[in-house]
Amino acid sequence: MPTLRSSFTEGLKADMYAYGFEAYDAMLTVYDKIFEVEGSDKAYTQSTQVINAGDLIEKPEQEKIVFENAMEGYTVYGKNRTFAKGIEFSFEAVEDMEPGKIANLVKDYARTWGASAQVNKESFAAKFFLYGGYTAGHEVFNNSITGVVTDPTGDLCYDGLPFFNLSNNLRPLYPGATAAYYNSLAIDLSDVNLKTAYLRMTSTNNIDSRGRKIALKPDTLLVPSDLKFTAMNILNASNVLGTANNDVNTAQNLVSNLVEWQFLTDTNAWFLLKAKFGLKFHNRMPLTFDFYQDEDTKAYKATCMARWGAHVYDWRGVVASQVSTS
Repeated sequence: MPTLRSSFTEGLKADMYAYGFEAYDAMLTVYDKIFEVEGSDKAYTQSTQVINAGDLIEKPEQEKIVFENAMEGYTVYGKNRTFAKGIEFSFEAVEDMEPGKIANLVKDYARTWGASAQVNKESFAAKFFLYGGYTAGHEVFNNSITGVVTDPTGDLCYDGLPFFNLSNNLRPLYPGATAAYYNSLAIDLSDVNLKTAYLRMTSTNNIDSRGRKIALKPDTLLVPSDLKFTAMNILNASNVLGTANNDVNTAQNLVSNLVEWQFLTDTNAWFLLKAKFGLKFHNRMPLTFDFYQDEDTKAYKATCMARWGAHVYDWRGVVASQVSTS
């Protein structure tokens, strides 16, 4: 090879970043419109919910402040995962290639990997909705790291129930409390059913761990491509659809955002939610490229790696319907 080995590998690494990020940045994403996205500098996050201390109590002059015992809720874990890919070129193949061919190949791989990283993030985030109703749970909810931390709820949500639980599998507000709440329905998307989901969030599930009302209102209807036009009709029509009457469609503009997500492969499942509430997506390591020569085999290797994770910290932010349970 006519150029110095270090210059050759470093030059191609720089090209990989340029072409990889060009493809990475070009893709429009949905996960960052649904999840709260934040940076991370650890292998996992851990937080313990604090049960709300309740309302302030009026204190008459010279009277003592009323104290109550501090109470903890559920402990929530969120681990970061590693995603990577590589390609290897033998020493002989590189040496015998026409000048510039190896550079073009590596650039093509970097461009493909850059686009794939965004696709991977989308498909990973979508799993929380695709498998959130599984009564046995799913590994995407399991935040255990072997030898580091054990998630006591395994494949289920932080409270030991599916993210989306039906009325026959009620959840409590805090450990030891009476189970009385659910956020999953079994009804098709329609104007009437959308209002049912709306009231489930704003009139029943809008409570804190002490049973006190909180301000919680959905702003997004999330649907697969199969339900996009149904959703558009519901949210945009001035009158009730499918009738000869001129009744006003009270579901019109019920939420401000209609989001179609092609990575939702369950064709009849739909979700009413408050965006960026109850779901966190954490970026641990950005898309990182490398190109180097293996000192033992002299082969040239190109790699791409990134780290990220996500977790649920509050089930109240979503009402799901028609999700799969297994």
